[in-house]
Amino acid sequence: MIRPPSDLEVLALGGEPVEFTWRGRRYRIHAILSRWCEAGGWWHRASDGQYRPDDQARSSWRVEAAPEGALVVFELEHDDSSGSWRIVRHV
Repeated sequence: MIRPPSDLEVLALGGEPVEFTWRGRRYRIHAILSRWCEAGGWWHRASDGQYRPDDQARSSWRVEAAPEGALVVFELEHDDSSGSWRIVRHV
């Protein structure tokens, strides 16, 4: 289930997440398992070759994080145009 951005606060250093607070618990990121970017609105650039800052580009990270005890895997997503973060999935 995707949570609203107000439910998540992310501390990022140099654009990379290092910890986050979710549902009132603080999670420290122990490992970044993967990272990828998705460009929204690619069809606009394909037709006219121009970049638009509102094209909904997103940067995503799959991370291992834990408050205490067992590590949990989360997928965090950063909206490059608004600067907001969200949790896309957790396992």
